[in-house]
Amino acid sequence: MTITVSSHNWQEFWQEDKQQSLNKHERIWSFANNLGKGYQKQIFLRSGISIYIHELKFLDNIFETISSQKFLPEFAFHIQGKRQLVDGNYHQAGDNFFAIGPCLSGTQEWSANTQILKVDIHIEPLTLGSYLSDYNQKTPCELNQLLQGKDEKFYFNSGKTTPQMQLCLHQILNCPYQGATRQIYLEAKALELIAMRLQEVVSEDNSQYDSSEVIRANDVERIHQAKEILRAQFENPPSLPELARQVGLNQRKLKQGFRACFGTTAFGYLHDYRMEQARLLLTDTQMGVTQVAHKVGYASLPSFSAAFRKKFGICPRIYLGKEKKVPLG
Repeated sequence: MTITVSSHNWQEFWQEDKQQSLNKHERIWSFANNLGKGYQKQIFLRSGISIYIHELKFLDNIFETISSQKFLPEFAFHIQGKRQLVDGNYHQAGDNFFAIGPCLSGTQEWSANTQILKVDIHIEPLTLGSYLSDYNQKTPCELNQLLQGKDEKFYFNSGKTTPQMQLCLHQILNCPYQGATRQIYLEAKALELIAMRLQEVVSEDNSQYDSSEVIRANDVERIHQAKEILRAQFENPPSLPELARQVGLNQRKLKQGFRACFGTTAFGYLHDYRMEQARLLLTDTQMGVTQVAHKVGYASLPSFSAAFRKKFGICPRIYLGKEKKVPLG
C-alpha cells in the first residue's frame, strides 16, 4: 500500500513527548499511528547549531510531497534504511549530503518496513559563513553567494560517509555524558562532522579520502543488523562466526565494519552495551549486584565487578549504594 502526505500534514503526525524531553536543550517528538512508529530528537547547541536524530519505521510506502522553501545549511547522514529524494536519487546507509537554499519541489519516498536511522546537523548560515570567511577563495562560488544571502539557488553536494564520519556519528548517538559536558561533547562532534564534510566540499582534490576505506552501503546495513543482534541477545550472544553468518558477511568484513562504524570490535561493542545495561539496571531496578551480573551475561561476579569498575571507575556495589542510598555493610 502507498500513502501520500504533504509536508504540512507530515508535521501533524508528530507529537512532542514532554516526558522524554529532559531539559531545555533537547526536544523529542514521537510518531506512533497507523503509518508506523518512531521518534525525532532535536538537540539545541550553541552558535545556531542543532542536531536532529531520526529513527522511524513505516508500515507502508510513504510519498511526502515537498514545496520549495528555504532551509538552513544541512549536513545529513543516513545510517540505516533508505529513501528516494526529490531528485530521484536514493539516499541510503553510507550516504550523506550537504545542502543549502530553497529545496526542490517534488516528492520523496520512504520505504515500508525499513528501519530508518539518520542524523542531520543544521547550522545558521552566518555561523557557517564565519568559519569559511577567510577561505572564500577555496570555497565554491555558488556556496559563498548563498551563505552571504546573495543568491536563491539550491546547493547540493552528496558524498559517501567515511569510517571517521561513521565513528563520529556513533559517538553522537551514544554520548556518555550528561548536562553541560554533554552539550560540549555533542557540539564538538557536530563541528567535527561539519569539518570533515566541508573538507570534501572546499578541497579541489578529494584524494585524501581513499575510496577503499568507504564501506559499501549494503555492508553498513549488515553491520547495523549485527549490532542489533548483539543488543537483542546480549545475555547469550552468538559467536563471531555465527554472527557473521547471520548477517551474510565474512568475519574479516564484520571486524572491519565494526571498527569503521563504531570504533571498536564487535565484542568490544557488546561489552560496552552490557556495562551500560548493568548501570541502568543498578540505577532503575531493585536488582542486586549478583542479579545484575547474571542478567547481563556474567557467570562470575568478580569478573563482572572488575569489568564494571574498569568501565565506570567505581565498583558496582558502591555505585548501587550511592544510587539507592542504602547501607553498604
